Amino acid sequence: MKEDLISIITPVYNGEDFLDRSIKSVLSQTYQNWELLLIDDGSEDDSARIIERYLEDDRIKFLKNDSNSGISATRNKGINNSSGECIALLDQDDEWFPDKLQKQVKVLNGLGYDYGLIYSNLEVRFDNGDVTERKKEIEPKSTIIENLELMLLRNLISSPTVLIRKEVLDEVGLFDDSIKWGGDDYDLWIRIAHKYKFFYIDEVLCIRHEHQQNYSADKKRMMFRTIELGEKYVKQFGLESSLSRKLKSNHYYRYGIESLKKLRVLTGLSHVIKSLFISKQGFIELGKTLRNRFRNEN
Repeated sequence: MKEDLISIITPVYNGEDFLDRSIKSVLSQTYQNWELLLIDDGSEDDSARIIERYLEDDRIKFLKNDSNSGISATRNKGINNSSGECIALLDQDDEWFPDKLQKQVKVLNGLGYDYGLIYSNLEVRFDNGDVTERKKEIEPKSTIIENLELMLLRNLISSPTVLIRKEVLDEVGLFDDSIKWGGDDYDLWIRIAHKYKFFYIDEVLCIRHEHQQNYSADKKRMMFRTIELGEKYVKQFGLESSLSRKLKSNHYYRYGIESLKKLRVLTGLSHVIKSLFISKQGFIELGKTLRNRFRNEN
């Protein structure tokens, strides 16, 4: 197996409660040809002290921003200072299973250069102790245009699961640091999907921890921003205008279902109903929900 150097990018901001866990998950990787770039974005806690304990390993590099710059700019600083042929992303509060890189590098070595990104499934753990063992329906489509349209309907990918060839970023660009609401990764996936195929490894290789410090905690704000982002690319890429209605319907529906799960009944029902009026995509999603419910009961 060709052992390319993997550059792992980890932005850090007040991460003292999580950093030991994420760094140790990198150190435990069975694939050892990596460098870990930890970029401090103006932390006011003991993050720096925790990182400094690991600097005896010369594969670990510690960078600092002059001031708080946000996750997009911080990720870009890490990428611009990296030396690897491939880029992996690991947020300060997430972790990898030991064979994550080993399995992904092996798969990537067997793919053609029309594949720009590979990703896997993951386990989601919540503050309240709930665990989602794996995400559903996150497989990519086989052609670039089909997969692009699918990506515009919903984000299939969680950032700690990805492995990206560096040359892909040289072509499509880095993270958009004007995005401040947490959708910088989704924006990048869409730009990659416009040029390259995706490959999915149907295994849980990562753990994502969700808590109130996560940007993604504000789901409603992210829903509206995600719709705006999708509509922008539908126009920019010259896609069918009906796709804008589909993606809006889809995001309303998914937000509605998440609200119902959290017992916010009126909010949930109103968004599900709105999705049905926006596009028949809402009915497609409702059909999937009912079929999954029926399977689970049988």
